[in-house]
Amino acid sequence: AAVICEILKPDGTMARLPDLIEFAREHGLKIGTIADLIQYRSEHESMIERLGARVMETPWGPFESVAYRDLASGALHLALVHGTVSPDVETLVRVHEPATLLDVLFCQDTNHSWSIGATMEAIKAAPSGVLVLLNCQGSAEQLLDKVQAWNHSDHDPASAELAGRYDLRTYGIGAQIMRDLNVGKARLLARPRKMPSMAGFSLTITGYDTGPQSNS
Repeated sequence: AAVICEILKPDGTMARLPDLIEFAREHGLKIGTIADLIQYRSEHESMIERLGARVMETPWGPFESVAYRDLASGALHLALVHGTVSPDVETLVRVHEPATLLDVLFCQDTNHSWSIGATMEAIKAAPSGVLVLLNCQGSAEQLLDKVQAWNHSDHDPASAELAGRYDLRTYGIGAQIMRDLNVGKARLLARPRKMPSMAGFSLTITGYDTGPQSNS
């Protein structure tokens, strides 16, 4: 049996992990964290299936391409890998979602902090890097959102957030792909954002590069 609840301390404030560890010891209870649960599930089950891999020639040179199938939705995810990825060495990572034809055609995509072209250049210049393209088919609705954003200013916040509809499942898919590719320490090509802990996936986010303009 297990219970998910909030435990209050005698002063009425919410008990944090150190308090809960003492509470569990005092009452002979077992205790587990969400990170423990994520780690157990990531070790015993997966939301993705690796379909195949091959070297792909791109305008930025050869990259190893690895295709994945989303077991829940059937969507295709693609990872492009440069260099030798080691879990003990910081790897440059970009998770791009959704990936549509417009993302490939437009070098300056105002809906993303990093365009695919700028990402490929940065990864190619680094010792190792991974570009994860989530939901490569996209959907008609997502593509329509991008087209409608053309009617807004480049600095329109609503337009800029079209690509930021991340949820916990999106983070989980991206994290499982990174772990399958042997990423242990990831420096993200992205704007800093509040993220769930990646500890359960044995991943550490070491920092952010906010955009190619900020690096010039």
